[in-house]
Amino acid sequence: MIEGFFALIFGLLSAVWGIVMLASTALLLGLFIPMALLWLWILARILQRAGYSGWWALIGLTPLLPLAVWVFAFSSWPAAQRTVVLMPPERG
Repeated sequence: MIEGFFALIFGLLSAVWGIVMLASTALLLGLFIPMALLWLWILARILQRAGYSGWWALIGLTPLLPLAVWVFAFSSWPAAQRTVVLMPPERG
């Protein structure tokens, strides 16, 4: 008799815990996926303005992102090579 009572209580607690875990997972994915897409879009825009392909933004999903930022920061940027600086004429 008492075993059936404990089985019922543990069964109910297990069901409630399952619902809580499902809801928290859905909430986490509901927040994570849009933020990850926003992060990738921002990285792609920055990389395109630097003259690289926007597909390099996929590196943002890896743990190697700090290393990739250093590589991009200290490499030559194709967009900087296309920039023309106009100097005013010298006054004599």
